[in-house]
Amino acid sequence: MQDSVFVDSNIFLYAFSDLDLHKQKIAGEIVSQGNCVISSQVLNEVSNNLLKKLSFNNSEISRFIESAYSRYWVSSVCKDAFLKACELREKYMFSYYDSLIVASASLEGCQLLYSEDMQHGLVLNNQMTIVNPFIKT
Repeated sequence: MQDSVFVDSNIFLYAFSDLDLHKQKIAGEIVSQGNCVISSQVLNEVSNNLLKKLSFNNSEISRFIESAYSRYWVSSVCKDAFLKACELREKYMFSYYDSLIVASASLEGCQLLYSEDMQHGLVLNNQMTIVNPFIKT
């Protein structure tokens, strides 16, 4: 069985946008995996940005949401996530929303968190690693 990976909203946006074809290809490969976990926060952020930045209409947003729930494990942001986010903000100095993403990924037991916006290579609690998939290694 593949390890679970958490996908941040920015990865989805690159998958939908053709402004950077290199990043679109990488993001598309990530979101095509069968082991992805996202949170309701990610759905919210992606939907909002698809409407505002990529001019999606309501039907397209509805299709995205339906597809997300059928393809990925979607976790709800709950009390435990908010409390874990408080701990993470204090320990790692994450922004408010980034701490919720990391908390959700951690609570779901993900081994990798794909995000362009956080510290690449950071290992949290010897459990999960943040990976910027666009950094050339």
